Amino acid sequence: MTTFKPKIAQPGDTITSEDWNYIQQGILEDLVRLETENAELRRYVDNMSEVNTITRLDSPEGKSYGLDEKVSGETGTYGTDLLGFITRQWLPSVRSASVDICRFTVANLFDQLDYWAGAENGNQKALDITLRYVDGSAETMKNLLVHERKKLSPKGTDNPYVEFLLAPNQWVWYRYRLSNPHPDKEVLALTFKNSNPRATTRIADVIQLRTKIKQLM
Repeated sequence: MTTFKPKIAQPGDTITSEDWNYIQQGILEDLVRLETENAELRRYVDNMSEVNTITRLDSPEGKSYGLDEKVSGETGTYGTDLLGFITRQWLPSVRSASVDICRFTVANLFDQLDYWAGAENGNQKALDITLRYVDGSAETMKNLLVHERKKLSPKGTDNPYVEFLLAPNQWVWYRYRLSNPHPDKEVLALTFKNSNPRATTRIADVIQLRTKIKQLM
């Protein structure tokens, strides 16, 4: 609320310079306050985003396993059939090779992509992600680091995760965030590729598409 206290004058009264300056100072203080509040509100709106969570994703590439299902060539499981929204894991159909893990169709506009991943023999650069747009173009983010799935790893500065989930046996899923280089273009599909034969990266069957709320001008 304004701090300005009006002085009521009668018709024909003259106004002193002191009163005039007092009025002007009150108006100035209110304008400064309103400008500050408007800037704070604008920053808040600029940081608002709509989050679209897509679960139980299917893929024509790779092979999926339940979290409590034994994966060929590996020992042990996550010891649960559900972890957060994650119900299945996608792995390359060929181990120890540079091949696609999975491809998810999204057909959507978004600013940022959140995905869950982890790697056998992780903590090294082992993942390529390709965004294929409706207009036929594509962008690939290469050699992204993926953290070790059997033990919680430090976040670090190279592709740091934003969250992690621990299974009952302390195996880990990491949530990563990727910025779309062309948020004004509709993304048709996402392709995840195991780019390092020394690691086996897995991708969870859930993603989140984050879209900044646009201001109406």
